[in-house]
Amino acid sequence: MARRNVMSGIVAVWLVAVVGGGLAVAGSPFAPPKPKPADPTPAEVPERAPAGRPTEVAPLTMPPADVRAIRGRLTPPDRVLEIHLEERMQNRRVPVQLDKETGAFEAKGLRLGTYCLVVKTPWGRLEGVDLTARLSPYDALIPPQYRTPEIGLTADGSFTEEDREAVRRIIHEVKRYENKVTDMVISANAETACVLVELLMDAPFHSRKGDEVTWRIEKWYYNKLYDAWNTFRTKCLYRLRASKAEWQSWGWQFEPKLGGLDITYGMEGPVEVTYEIPAKPTRAKGLAGAAYPPAEKAKTW
Repeated sequence: MARRNVMSGIVAVWLVAVVGGGLAVAGSPFAPPKPKPADPTPAEVPERAPAGRPTEVAPLTMPPADVRAIRGRLTPPDRVLEIHLEERMQNRRVPVQLDKETGAFEAKGLRLGTYCLVVKTPWGRLEGVDLTARLSPYDALIPPQYRTPEIGLTADGSFTEEDREAVRRIIHEVKRYENKVTDMVISANAETACVLVELLMDAPFHSRKGDEVTWRIEKWYYNKLYDAWNTFRTKCLYRLRASKAEWQSWGWQFEPKLGGLDITYGMEGPVEVTYEIPAKPTRAKGLAGAAYPPAEKAKTW
């Protein structure tokens, strides 16, 4: 009886293997291994679609010292008392060779970075400010062959009057601590905007002494996503608390034409700058006094 049951079990297992298409046989440790498929020939391998970047990129080479230079002329020469370059991301001050007779200047062998020209004038301080509409200050350091629409390349299209009003609404319709907020310069493209902003508090505030004011110069960045402008980040350049009389005495001008001077991979020649220094400062570009300001004390970078 027991032998009959064993034989019935063996027959049942055999039937399952046959009906299942040899599943039991295939799973058996005694089954012969399946042959491996042959490797495709080179002609049968499909070509990979380009990934949007060149597969072969020329090696990066540093431009020679004569090319990594900023040079030009400031006129009239008698308004140039001192001059130097500042690279603010790395907090570096670079001396500049100046011909006081002609106003010609030059600085060679510069490191990669974005520079601003700073000039001491008879009425105060004239300094460049980088208002390039880019979300990262490191975009200028990306070699040209590696730049993409997401990083390094400027967006196509223009910054319309409607865009300008949208950015200004964000600036002025938000309640802030300061009682006077001025958008001095707006530099923008279709997707990114950089605004130089002056923030002044000259109304009574906590712990104020006499006619003290608080004053800041900042850069505010905005980007456009899904047809709406949004605040991206802010960068404070200078911050001071002083008496209003002293603050009004300073001559301090912020000039985009003297800033955003990029020394980068792929540059083929020096950066050229030509600028006429005004006889007097104007309130539209900063402070319109006649004394040199305490810039080193006020800087936040």
